[in-house]
Amino acid sequence: MKSIYESMKAVLDPRSPRAKKHDLAAVLTYVIAGYLTGHITLRRCIAWCKKHEAWLKKMGLPLAGGIASVATVSRLLSSIDELLFLCVFIDWISAIVKTRGVHLAVDGKALRAAAEKCKGQRAPMMLHVLEVATGLVLAQLPIPDKKNEITSIPTLLSYLDIRDSTITADALNTQTSVMEQIISQGGHFVMAVKKNQPVSYEEILSQFEAIMEAQKKSRLNSAYQFKLSEFTNQYDEVSYTEKNRDRYEYRTYRVINDASFVSKTHEAWPFVQSVGYAEQIRILIVRDKDGKDITPPKEKFQEEGSIRQPLPGKGDDIKDDIQVTMMISDTTMSASEMGGYKRSHWSVENRLHHVLDDTFREDRSPAKASKNNLALIRKFAFNILRLAQIQMNITVPFTEMMDLFCDDLSLLEQYIFREIRSLY
Repeated sequence: MKSIYESMKAVLDPRSPRAKKHDLAAVLTYVIAGYLTGHITLRRCIAWCKKHEAWLKKMGLPLAGGIASVATVSRLLSSIDELLFLCVFIDWISAIVKTRGVHLAVDGKALRAAAEKCKGQRAPMMLHVLEVATGLVLAQLPIPDKKNEITSIPTLLSYLDIRDSTITADALNTQTSVMEQIISQGGHFVMAVKKNQPVSYEEILSQFEAIMEAQKKSRLNSAYQFKLSEFTNQYDEVSYTEKNRDRYEYRTYRVINDASFVSKTHEAWPFVQSVGYAEQIRILIVRDKDGKDITPPKEKFQEEGSIRQPLPGKGDDIKDDIQVTMMISDTTMSASEMGGYKRSHWSVENRLHHVLDDTFREDRSPAKASKNNLALIRKFAFNILRLAQIQMNITVPFTEMMDLFCDDLSLLEQYIFREIRSLY
């Protein structure tokens, strides 16, 4: 596979071949190196590169014109073809991590959100594909706004080989066109169904509520024979309890491996084979004046709430204390498998979006014309830091990984100017 520098040579230079002072591949390489070492604005990045110009030359970069200015780098990033640059990124990362037979999470994220909100404007969006097991970004695609996320996912997935992979996305993207694209490429899906699909949501919810009512009668009356009608052999459920920071979490997943009762499966969704029910209850820990845990049990909390949550909200939003989400898939699976896909999908928030905003300060970036290519520069740096964590078997935060790269030029040489070892 190619090193970062060798990969950058495939990026098409938009400038006239005459009188070019700075080599494009070299510029992109040292900008990635600068971000990798924690210099996460172009100004700081270029300042670091100038201090290490001699070392960069030693690594083989053609720097006859020196290190480009911030303005020059910004103009270059603004003029590079975004799709061709993305293809270079996909070619590079696809040689390192698999895209087939894995769990891929697709989710959108705002760029410059803080700045745009201050101006009362809509923040530009970026759609990402994350390989869940490794936490590596496989692709990105800019989208004009949140509404266009639905039409952008099929385009983004078409750039990847997703055969035998399972795609997860939020409820906004539970659309026929998205599912058809996944199926046409030989992939599978596990999608959330919320109240944006009101008919299907109510049909699935009603069926599971009928099952839960039958279970309740069976527990209260031993003479009552628990029966799930025609779904007895297709039903599965699993529950988990977890103490997480200052709260208890109760998660229950239920699955019916027969979706024939959902009206949409007879026309628009003939490929849907199973439906699921996911319930997540979050109870904030309550302590008395002596520090004793007096948090109410789950059943009491659902009926009466608690001191800290007197009126627990119930709905399909992730912020609700009692969150209930329906799910659909084109494959049959156990309740624990479906629950695993749902829970793993949201790792994209902590493992990618939080890192981009908190560590790379993407949310505060003032870049406009160059924002999409600059976002891809961050993805190169993000993936290298994550790869180093995996291959060095360390779990320190990204900020500390940046410090390692900044302090150890041999590590920087290994991941920028040498081939990165494949994970498969």
